[in-house]
Amino acid sequence: MHGSRRRMHTQLTRLPSLRGRFLACTVDSLARHIVGRWRTMASVIDPLFDACASVDFEKVCHLAALLMDRDVVASWIKARYPVAVVDELQDCRGDRLGIIQAIESCCHVIAAADDFQDLQTQGPNPAVEWLHAGTGKKNLLSGNRRTKQQALLIAAGRLRSSQDCGDILKGMLMAALNKNAAAGHAARTLYWKKAKGAVILTPTGPQKSKFARDVVARLSSSSIKPKGITSEVGPFRVIWECGVEEERVDLVSKLGDVTQGCGLQQLRATCSGDTGALGDLLHWAERKCRVKGQVQFSTSEIATGVDRILNCRRAFLSTASPGRILAMTINQAKNREFEGVIILWPFEVGGTLESQRRRLYNALTRAQQWAVVIVQDEPKKDSRLSKPPFSKPQKSSS
Repeated sequence: MHGSRRRMHTQLTRLPSLRGRFLACTVDSLARHIVGRWRTMASVIDPLFDACASVDFEKVCHLAALLMDRDVVASWIKARYPVAVVDELQDCRGDRLGIIQAIESCCHVIAAADDFQDLQTQGPNPAVEWLHAGTGKKNLLSGNRRTKQQALLIAAGRLRSSQDCGDILKGMLMAALNKNAAAGHAARTLYWKKAKGAVILTPTGPQKSKFARDVVARLSSSSIKPKGITSEVGPFRVIWECGVEEERVDLVSKLGDVTQGCGLQQLRATCSGDTGALGDLLHWAERKCRVKGQVQFSTSEIATGVDRILNCRRAFLSTASPGRILAMTINQAKNREFEGVIILWPFEVGGTLESQRRRLYNALTRAQQWAVVIVQDEPKKDSRLSKPPFSKPQKSSS
Protein backbone atom coordinates (compact mmCIF):
# COMPACT_ATOMS: atom_id res chain seq x y z
CA MET A 1 0.00 0.00 0.00
CA HIS A 2 1.13 3.56 -0.66
CA GLY A 3 1.24 4.52 3.02
CA SER A 4 3.74 1.75 3.66
CA ARG A 5 5.68 2.65 0.49
CA ARG A 6 6.07 6.27 1.54
CA ARG A 7 7.19 5.31 5.03
CA MET A 8 9.70 2.78 3.68
CA HIS A 9 11.10 5.28 1.18
CA THR A 10 11.63 7.81 3.97
CA GLN A 11 13.44 5.26 6.15
CA LEU A 12 15.67 3.93 3.37
CA THR A 13 16.77 7.40 2.29
CA ARG A 14 18.27 7.82 5.77
CA LEU A 15 20.70 4.93 5.23
CA PRO A 16 23.96 6.43 3.87
CA SER A 17 25.25 3.05 2.76
CA LEU A 18 22.45 2.67 0.19
CA ARG A 19 23.26 6.00 -1.48
CA GLY A 20 19.79 6.04 -2.98
CA ARG A 21 20.25 2.70 -4.74
CA PHE A 22 16.81 1.27 -3.98
CA LEU A 23 13.29 1.22 -5.32
CA ALA A 24 10.33 1.63 -2.97
CA CYS A 25 7.12 0.60 -4.71
CA THR A 26 3.85 -1.23 -4.19
CA VAL A 27 3.37 -4.83 -5.33
CA ASP A 28 0.97 -3.54 -8.01
CA SER A 29 3.63 -1.17 -9.34
CA LEU A 30 6.23 -3.95 -9.41
CA ALA A 31 3.78 -6.22 -11.24
CA ARG A 32 3.18 -3.58 -13.91
CA HIS A 33 6.95 -3.08 -14.25
CA ILE A 34 7.48 -6.82 -14.76
CA VAL A 35 4.70 -7.08 -17.33
CA GLY A 36 5.96 -3.99 -19.19
CA ARG A 37 9.55 -5.23 -19.22
CA TRP A 38 8.52 -8.68 -20.50
CA ARG A 39 5.58 -7.55 -22.62
CA THR A 40 6.47 -9.82 -25.57
CA MET A 41 6.39 -12.88 -23.34
CA ALA A 42 3.26 -11.54 -21.64
CA SER A 43 1.51 -11.25 -25.02
CA VAL A 44 2.23 -14.95 -25.61
CA ILE A 45 0.60 -15.86 -22.30
CA ASP A 46 -2.41 -13.57 -22.89
CA PRO A 47 -2.59 -12.20 -26.47
CA LEU A 48 -5.65 -10.04 -25.70
CA PHE A 49 -4.20 -8.24 -22.69
CA ASP A 50 -2.87 -4.70 -23.23
CA ALA A 51 -0.56 -4.06 -20.30
CA CYS A 52 0.19 -0.49 -21.38
CA ALA A 53 -3.46 0.57 -21.42
CA SER A 54 -4.99 -1.52 -18.64
CA VAL A 55 -5.36 -0.26 -15.08
CA ASP A 56 -6.92 -3.55 -13.93
CA PHE A 57 -4.28 -4.45 -11.37
CA GLU A 58 -5.90 -7.81 -10.65
CA LYS A 59 -5.13 -8.88 -14.21
CA VAL A 60 -1.71 -7.22 -14.16
CA CYS A 61 -0.74 -9.08 -10.98
CA HIS A 62 -2.06 -12.37 -12.36
CA LEU A 63 0.02 -11.98 -15.51
CA ALA A 64 3.10 -10.94 -13.50
CA ALA A 65 2.74 -14.01 -11.26
CA LEU A 66 2.69 -16.24 -14.38
CA LEU A 67 5.75 -14.48 -15.79
CA MET A 68 7.64 -14.98 -12.52
CA ASP A 69 7.42 -18.73 -13.09
CA ARG A 70 9.70 -18.35 -16.12
CA ASP A 71 13.40 -18.87 -15.33
CA VAL A 72 14.54 -15.92 -17.45
CA VAL A 73 12.22 -13.53 -15.58
CA ALA A 74 13.29 -14.91 -12.19
CA SER A 75 16.96 -14.46 -13.16
CA TRP A 76 16.28 -10.86 -14.22
CA ILE A 77 14.56 -10.14 -10.88
CA LYS A 78 17.47 -11.68 -8.98
CA ALA A 79 20.03 -9.56 -10.82
CA ARG A 80 18.01 -6.36 -10.53
CA TYR A 81 16.76 -6.71 -6.94
CA PRO A 82 19.01 -9.13 -5.00
CA VAL A 83 17.38 -8.04 -1.71
CA ALA A 84 13.65 -7.47 -1.32
CA VAL A 85 12.15 -5.88 1.80
CA VAL A 86 8.40 -6.47 2.07
CA ASP A 87 6.34 -4.51 4.58
CA GLU A 88 2.70 -5.20 5.55
CA LEU A 89 2.80 -8.63 3.90
CA GLN A 90 -0.46 -9.59 5.62
CA ASP A 91 -2.28 -7.48 3.01
CA CYS A 92 -0.98 -9.64 0.14
CA ARG A 93 -3.34 -12.29 -1.15
CA GLY A 94 -3.76 -14.40 -4.26
CA ASP A 95 -1.49 -13.39 -7.13
CA ARG A 96 0.13 -10.61 -5.07
CA LEU A 97 1.26 -13.17 -2.53
CA GLY A 98 2.30 -15.40 -5.42
CA ILE A 99 4.60 -12.65 -6.71
CA ILE A 100 6.30 -12.35 -3.31
CA GLN A 101 6.65 -16.14 -3.08
CA ALA A 102 8.26 -16.19 -6.53
CA ILE A 103 10.68 -13.42 -5.50
CA GLU A 104 11.57 -15.37 -2.35
CA SER A 105 12.57 -18.36 -4.48
CA CYS A 106 15.32 -16.35 -6.23
CA CYS A 107 16.16 -13.38 -3.95
CA HIS A 108 16.91 -12.66 -0.31
CA VAL A 109 13.59 -11.54 1.19
CA ILE A 110 13.05 -9.71 4.47
CA ALA A 111 9.31 -9.64 5.17
CA ALA A 112 7.16 -8.27 7.96
CA ALA A 113 3.55 -9.27 8.56
CA ASP A 114 1.03 -8.91 11.38
CA ASP A 115 -2.15 -10.93 11.03
CA PHE A 116 -3.85 -8.85 13.76
CA GLN A 117 -3.72 -5.85 11.41
CA ASP A 118 -5.50 -7.78 8.68
CA LEU A 119 -8.98 -6.22 8.52
CA GLN A 120 -10.26 -8.40 5.66
CA THR A 121 -9.51 -12.04 6.32
CA GLN A 122 -11.74 -14.07 8.61
CA GLY A 123 -9.54 -16.83 9.95
CA PRO A 124 -5.83 -17.53 9.35
CA ASN A 125 -3.95 -15.07 7.19
CA PRO A 126 -2.37 -16.90 4.17
CA ALA A 127 0.71 -14.66 4.04
CA VAL A 128 1.47 -15.12 7.74
CA GLU A 129 0.94 -18.88 7.47
CA TRP A 130 3.39 -18.97 4.54
CA LEU A 131 5.99 -17.06 6.55
CA HIS A 132 5.66 -19.38 9.53
CA ALA A 133 5.92 -22.44 7.30
CA GLY A 134 9.22 -21.28 5.79
CA THR A 135 12.69 -22.27 6.92
CA GLY A 136 14.16 -18.78 7.10
CA LYS A 137 15.17 -16.92 10.23
CA LYS A 138 12.20 -15.62 12.22
CA ASN A 139 11.98 -12.74 14.66
CA LEU A 140 8.63 -12.55 16.40
CA LEU A 141 7.93 -8.92 17.22
CA SER A 142 4.98 -7.76 19.29
CA GLY A 143 3.69 -4.43 20.47
CA ASN A 144 3.43 -0.98 18.96
CA ARG A 145 6.71 0.70 18.02
CA ARG A 146 5.17 3.88 16.64
CA THR A 147 4.86 5.53 20.04
CA LYS A 148 6.47 5.60 23.48
CA GLN A 149 3.27 6.65 25.26
CA GLN A 150 2.66 3.94 27.84
CA ALA A 151 -1.13 4.21 27.84
CA LEU A 152 -1.27 3.66 24.08
CA LEU A 153 1.21 0.79 24.27
CA ILE A 154 -0.68 -1.00 27.04
CA ALA A 155 -4.08 -0.43 25.40
CA ALA A 156 -2.78 -1.87 22.12
CA GLY A 157 -1.38 -4.88 23.97
CA ARG A 158 -4.72 -5.47 25.69
CA LEU A 159 -6.58 -5.45 22.37
CA ARG A 160 -4.10 -7.89 20.83
CA SER A 161 -4.72 -10.23 23.77
CA SER A 162 -8.50 -10.13 23.23
CA GLN A 163 -8.95 -7.98 26.33
CA ASP A 164 -10.60 -4.62 26.90
CA CYS A 165 -8.78 -1.31 27.10
CA GLY A 166 -11.16 1.20 28.71
CA ASP A 167 -9.47 1.20 32.11
CA ILE A 168 -6.15 2.02 30.41
CA LEU A 169 -7.46 4.77 28.15
CA LYS A 170 -9.25 6.50 31.06
CA GLY A 171 -9.49 10.21 30.15
CA MET A 172 -8.81 9.42 26.50
CA LEU A 173 -12.14 7.57 26.30
CA MET A 174 -15.40 9.53 26.37
CA ALA A 175 -19.03 9.23 25.31
CA ALA A 176 -21.23 11.58 23.31
CA LEU A 177 -24.78 10.97 22.14
CA ASN A 178 -25.05 13.67 19.49
CA LYS A 179 -22.91 15.68 17.09
CA ASN A 180 -22.67 18.74 19.34
CA ALA A 181 -21.31 16.81 22.33
CA ALA A 182 -18.89 14.84 20.17
CA ALA A 183 -17.72 17.95 18.31
CA GLY A 184 -17.18 19.64 21.69
CA HIS A 185 -14.92 16.79 22.85
CA ALA A 186 -13.01 16.86 19.55
CA ALA A 187 -12.68 20.66 19.55
CA ARG A 188 -11.34 20.70 23.12
CA THR A 189 -8.75 18.07 22.18
CA LEU A 190 -7.72 19.94 19.04
CA TYR A 191 -7.41 23.16 21.03
CA TRP A 192 -5.25 21.58 23.72
CA LYS A 193 -3.10 19.77 21.17
CA LYS A 194 -2.98 22.87 18.92
CA ALA A 195 -4.55 20.76 16.12
CA LYS A 196 -1.07 19.73 15.05
CA GLY A 197 -0.67 16.54 13.03
CA ALA A 198 -4.18 15.30 13.89
CA VAL A 199 -6.46 12.96 11.98
CA ILE A 200 -10.06 11.87 12.58
CA LEU A 201 -10.64 8.14 12.10
CA THR A 202 -13.87 6.17 12.09
CA PRO A 203 -14.71 2.52 11.34
CA THR A 204 -17.36 3.55 8.81
CA GLY A 205 -17.29 6.29 6.20
CA PRO A 206 -19.58 9.34 6.05
CA GLN A 207 -22.05 7.55 3.77
CA LYS A 208 -22.75 4.85 6.38
CA SER A 209 -22.58 6.87 9.59
CA LYS A 210 -24.66 10.01 10.05
CA PHE A 211 -22.94 10.53 13.41
CA ALA A 212 -19.44 10.65 11.90
CA ARG A 213 -20.63 12.81 9.01
CA ASP A 214 -22.42 15.28 11.29
CA VAL A 215 -19.53 15.56 13.76
CA VAL A 216 -17.08 16.47 11.00
CA ALA A 217 -19.59 18.92 9.52
CA ARG A 218 -20.10 20.55 12.94
CA LEU A 219 -16.35 20.98 13.45
CA SER A 220 -16.08 22.61 10.03
CA SER A 221 -19.16 24.83 10.07
CA SER A 222 -18.75 27.26 12.98
CA SER A 223 -16.87 27.94 16.22
CA ILE A 224 -17.48 25.83 19.34
CA LYS A 225 -17.14 26.65 23.03
CA PRO A 226 -16.19 23.34 24.70
CA LYS A 227 -16.43 22.71 28.42
CA GLY A 228 -13.27 23.74 30.27
CA ILE A 229 -12.26 26.36 27.70
CA THR A 230 -13.12 30.03 28.25
CA SER A 231 -13.20 31.07 24.60
CA GLU A 232 -14.67 29.71 21.41
CA VAL A 233 -12.44 27.61 19.15
CA GLY A 234 -12.68 26.74 15.49
CA PRO A 235 -14.10 26.28 13.03
CA PHE A 236 -11.56 23.74 11.84
CA ARG A 237 -10.71 22.83 8.26
CA VAL A 238 -11.68 19.15 8.28
CA ILE A 239 -11.64 17.34 4.93
CA TRP A 240 -12.87 13.81 4.23
CA GLU A 241 -10.25 11.85 2.34
CA CYS A 242 -11.87 10.15 -0.63
CA GLY A 243 -11.18 6.65 -1.89
CA VAL A 244 -10.15 6.04 -5.50
CA GLU A 245 -13.70 5.19 -6.59
CA GLU A 246 -15.16 8.30 -4.93
CA GLU A 247 -12.48 10.44 -6.59
CA ARG A 248 -13.30 8.85 -9.92
CA VAL A 249 -17.02 9.59 -9.59
CA ASP A 250 -16.25 13.20 -8.65
CA LEU A 251 -13.84 13.66 -11.58
CA VAL A 252 -16.25 12.07 -14.07
CA SER A 253 -19.04 14.39 -12.88
CA LYS A 254 -16.79 17.42 -13.51
CA LEU A 255 -15.93 16.18 -16.99
CA GLY A 256 -19.57 15.74 -17.97
CA ASP A 257 -20.07 14.83 -21.64
CA VAL A 258 -16.32 14.75 -22.21
CA THR A 259 -16.25 11.18 -20.84
CA GLN A 260 -18.25 10.05 -23.89
CA GLY A 261 -15.34 10.92 -26.16
CA CYS A 262 -14.09 14.29 -27.33
CA GLY A 263 -11.41 16.27 -29.10
CA LEU A 264 -8.36 17.96 -27.63
CA GLN A 265 -9.95 21.41 -27.96
CA GLN A 266 -12.97 20.34 -25.92
CA LEU A 267 -10.67 18.92 -23.23
CA ARG A 268 -8.80 22.23 -23.13
CA ALA A 269 -12.04 24.12 -22.68
CA THR A 270 -13.10 21.82 -19.82
CA CYS A 271 -9.79 21.35 -17.99
CA SER A 272 -7.74 24.47 -18.69
CA GLY A 273 -6.63 26.32 -15.56
CA ASP A 274 -7.27 23.42 -13.17
CA THR A 275 -4.32 22.47 -10.93
CA GLY A 276 -5.75 19.13 -9.82
CA ALA A 277 -6.79 15.93 -11.58
CA LEU A 278 -8.50 17.79 -14.44
CA GLY A 279 -5.25 19.59 -15.20
CA ASP A 280 -3.39 16.27 -15.11
CA LEU A 281 -5.88 14.82 -17.60
CA LEU A 282 -5.27 17.73 -19.96
CA HIS A 283 -1.47 17.23 -19.66
CA TRP A 284 -2.02 13.54 -20.48
CA ALA A 285 -4.02 14.40 -23.61
CA GLU A 286 -1.53 17.05 -24.77
CA ARG A 287 1.33 14.61 -24.39
CA LYS A 288 -0.60 12.13 -26.56
CA CYS A 289 -0.91 14.91 -29.13
CA ARG A 290 2.82 15.75 -29.06
CA VAL A 291 4.00 12.13 -29.20
CA LYS A 292 1.41 10.54 -31.48
CA GLY A 293 -0.38 13.48 -33.06
CA GLN A 294 -3.62 12.28 -31.46
CA VAL A 295 -6.36 14.90 -31.15
CA GLN A 296 -9.45 12.69 -30.70
CA PHE A 297 -10.06 10.51 -27.64
CA SER A 298 -12.61 7.73 -27.35
CA THR A 299 -14.74 6.89 -24.31
CA SER A 300 -12.44 4.01 -23.34
CA GLU A 301 -9.31 6.16 -23.73
CA ILE A 302 -10.76 8.89 -21.49
CA ALA A 303 -11.71 6.24 -18.88
CA THR A 304 -8.21 4.75 -19.00
CA GLY A 305 -6.63 8.20 -18.66
CA VAL A 306 -8.84 9.07 -15.67
CA ASP A 307 -8.01 5.82 -13.86
CA ARG A 308 -4.29 6.14 -14.49
CA ILE A 309 -4.18 9.77 -13.34
CA LEU A 310 -6.07 9.02 -10.12
CA ASN A 311 -3.77 6.09 -9.32
CA CYS A 312 -0.67 8.19 -10.01
CA ARG A 313 -1.92 11.07 -7.85
CA ARG A 314 -2.61 8.70 -4.97
CA ALA A 315 0.80 7.05 -5.42
CA PHE A 316 3.04 10.09 -5.70
CA LEU A 317 1.37 13.18 -4.27
CA SER A 318 2.13 14.06 -0.68
CA THR A 319 -0.61 13.24 1.84
CA ALA A 320 0.42 16.15 4.08
CA SER A 321 -2.30 18.78 4.40
CA PRO A 322 -0.95 21.95 6.06
CA GLY A 323 -3.71 23.81 7.89
CA ARG A 324 -6.20 21.00 7.36
CA ILE A 325 -7.34 18.02 9.40
CA LEU A 326 -8.05 14.85 7.45
CA ALA A 327 -11.00 12.59 8.26
CA MET A 328 -10.96 9.03 6.91
CA THR A 329 -11.91 5.44 7.64
CA ILE A 330 -9.61 3.21 9.66
CA ASN A 331 -9.02 1.14 6.53
CA GLN A 332 -7.80 4.23 4.65
CA ALA A 333 -5.36 5.00 7.48
CA LYS A 334 -3.69 1.57 7.36
CA ASN A 335 0.12 1.75 7.08
CA ARG A 336 0.11 5.48 7.92
CA GLU A 337 1.01 7.41 11.05
CA PHE A 338 -0.05 10.70 12.59
CA GLU A 339 0.96 12.74 15.60
CA GLY A 340 -2.53 12.53 17.09
CA VAL A 341 -5.70 10.53 16.41
CA ILE A 342 -9.35 11.28 17.22
CA ILE A 343 -11.44 8.12 16.84
CA LEU A 344 -15.19 8.44 16.29
CA TRP A 345 -16.90 5.14 17.27
CA PRO A 346 -20.53 5.33 16.01
CA PHE A 347 -23.47 3.00 16.59
CA GLU A 348 -22.96 1.58 13.09
CA VAL A 349 -19.80 -0.32 14.07
CA GLY A 350 -20.54 -3.86 12.97
CA GLY A 351 -18.77 -7.19 12.76
CA THR A 352 -17.64 -9.53 15.46
CA LEU A 353 -16.03 -8.41 18.70
CA GLU A 354 -12.70 -9.66 17.35
CA SER A 355 -13.02 -7.49 14.23
CA GLN A 356 -13.93 -4.48 16.39
CA ARG A 357 -10.81 -5.00 18.50
CA ARG A 358 -8.71 -5.19 15.34
CA ARG A 359 -10.14 -1.96 13.98
CA LEU A 360 -9.72 -0.16 17.29
CA TYR A 361 -6.14 -1.48 17.52
CA ASN A 362 -5.36 -0.24 14.00
CA ALA A 363 -6.79 3.17 14.83
CA LEU A 364 -4.93 3.57 18.13
CA THR A 365 -1.63 2.43 16.65
CA ARG A 366 -1.71 5.19 14.00
CA ALA A 367 -0.91 7.67 16.81
CA GLN A 368 2.63 8.76 17.63
CA GLN A 369 1.85 11.03 20.59
CA TRP A 370 -1.81 11.03 21.62
CA ALA A 371 -5.24 9.57 20.89
CA VAL A 372 -8.81 10.02 22.08
CA VAL A 373 -11.84 7.79 21.47
CA ILE A 374 -15.32 9.35 21.27
CA VAL A 375 -18.02 6.68 21.49
CA GLN A 376 -21.55 7.44 20.33
CA ASP A 377 -23.57 6.43 23.37
CA GLU A 378 -26.96 6.96 24.96
CA PRO A 379 -27.02 8.25 28.56
CA LYS A 380 -28.15 5.10 30.29
CA LYS A 381 -26.71 2.58 32.73
CA ASP A 382 -25.78 -0.13 30.24
CA SER A 383 -23.35 2.24 28.56
CA ARG A 384 -21.35 1.07 25.55
CA LEU A 385 -18.27 2.11 27.49
CA SER A 386 -19.03 -0.60 30.05
CA LYS A 387 -18.98 -3.28 27.34
CA PRO A 388 -16.20 -4.78 25.20
CA PRO A 389 -13.94 -3.66 23.67
CA PHE A 390 -13.91 -0.89 26.31
CA SER A 391 -15.53 -2.13 29.56
CA LYS A 392 -15.03 1.12 31.38
CA PRO A 393 -18.05 2.45 33.31
CA GLN A 394 -18.29 6.16 32.60
CA LYS A 395 -21.01 8.79 32.73
CA SER A 396 -22.23 9.71 29.29
CA SER A 397 -22.70 13.25 28.08
CA SER A 398 -25.66 14.35 26.02
